[in-house]
Amino acid sequence: MFTVFGFDVSRQYFIDEDDTVPQKIVLRPDSPRGTHLRRAGPRQRVVFDSNDVVACIVTCGGLCPGLNTVIREIVCGLSYMYGVKKILGIDGGYRGFYARNTIDLDLKTVNDIHKRGGTILGTSRGGHNTTKIVDSNQRHNQDIVETEFLLLGLDQVYIIGGDGSQKGAAVIFQEIRRCGLKVAVAGISKTIDNDIPIID
Repeated sequence: MFTVFGFDVSRQYFIDEDDTVPQKIVLRPDSPRGTHLRRAGPRQRVVFDSNDVVACIVTCGGLCPGLNTVIREIVCGLSYMYGVKKILGIDGGYRGFYARNTIDLDLKTVNDIHKRGGTILGTSRGGHNTTKIVDSNQRHNQDIVETEFLLLGLDQVYIIGGDGSQKGAAVIFQEIRRCGLKVAVAGISKTIDNDIPIID
C-alpha cells in the first residue's frame, strides 16, 4: 500500500461484485426484502486493458459544490488503481463531444482543483443533441462509418450530472449498444436540489 497526493491505494477500496444497496433504506422488521440495486464503485476485475484505455469525464447541467473533487478522484482512481494513462476532459458539457473540445487530464492537472469552485471542464444546460454525440455519421470522402466516440478513441465515459444528464447518459448507452461499440458508460449523480432518491 502506498499514498500519493493523499490518495491511498489498497484493495479495501474495491467493491465486491455481489454487494447491493436496498432501494428503500428504512425498513420494518416484517418488510419484504424489496428491490436491491448493484452497488457502485471500483471493481478489482478489469475488463479493459489499462494501457490502451482512453477514458473521458464530462460535467453536465448546473453547477454544484464538489464537481472538481469528483473529477480529481476519477482521475486519481483511474491512474493509481488501474494504471490508465489517457484521460480526457470534455469541455462544455455534452456539446463538447461533437465540438471535440477536450482537455488532457493527468495527476498534475487535477492535483489541487478540489480547492477551486465550479468545474474545470465547464458545463452546459440542455440544448444538446444526445444522439449526435454517439450516432453513426458518414465521414466526408471516406467509406467508413464512425462515431464521435470512435473519433475520440474513447473506451470509458464518466458522465457527472443530475437527473436530466443521467437520462442523457442512458440514451448514450443505448445508442452505444445499438452501434455495437465497446464503450463503458458510468453515470455519476450530482445535484444541488437534493432530488436523487438513492446514493450509494
